[in-house]
Amino acid sequence: MFDNIYILIPVYNEERQIKNVIEGLSKIFKNIVVVNDGSTDSTEEILKSLKVVHIKHSINLGQGAAISSGFKYISKQKNAHAVITFDADGQHSLDDAYSFATEITKCKEEIIFGSRFIGKKENIPFLKRIVLSIVIFFTNKFSRTNLTDAHNGLKALKVSCLNKIDITIDGFGFESQIIHQVSKKGISYKEMPTNTIYTDYSKKKGQKLSNGLIILEDLFKHGIRK
Repeated sequence: MFDNIYILIPVYNEERQIKNVIEGLSKIFKNIVVVNDGSTDSTEEILKSLKVVHIKHSINLGQGAAISSGFKYISKQKNAHAVITFDADGQHSLDDAYSFATEITKCKEEIIFGSRFIGKKENIPFLKRIVLSIVIFFTNKFSRTNLTDAHNGLKALKVSCLNKIDITIDGFGFESQIIHQVSKKGISYKEMPTNTIYTDYSKKKGQKLSNGLIILEDLFKHGIRK
């Protein structure tokens, strides 16, 4: 079991999946932090019954805000070496979380970005692939990076670099903002493949074409200027 790796899960209305996700992760990781981003279903009650640290937003602020709250908490934990962000809808693989945790403890890079486009891009639904491709193109163009995936919720970050990242975008665009800051501040990074599991449930919860346009708008308003 990893004692110095923290799992961070942003949650909004995930009563169907969150217990299974946490129970699976708890077999591998000792420290799990869940940010309940204003859920209106029974997510809060479920979290209270589980042995996790959970931070509660009184209203839904957005995934970026949830990740930011989690980063601030974990950066203050004396035993924390790194944090792995993990989605609450069941689409991320426990095997991938284990691989990322193993690699971030020994690699020289400060961040490992997950990529759905290395090896298994055929798993990505067609419309989602289009949305992601557009966002990846503009993120790489403006950030001067060469990543194959820009909005993969599974990533590993060493705690040493968390204070270099300032998330000001509350919505989905925070992922591109992180990449822009990584490039601007010279934070070392690499990519690893992820085996994302898309179910009918996770597809409904995922990004739509309209969200892709909102992400690009957020980048122009906030991310690229910082």
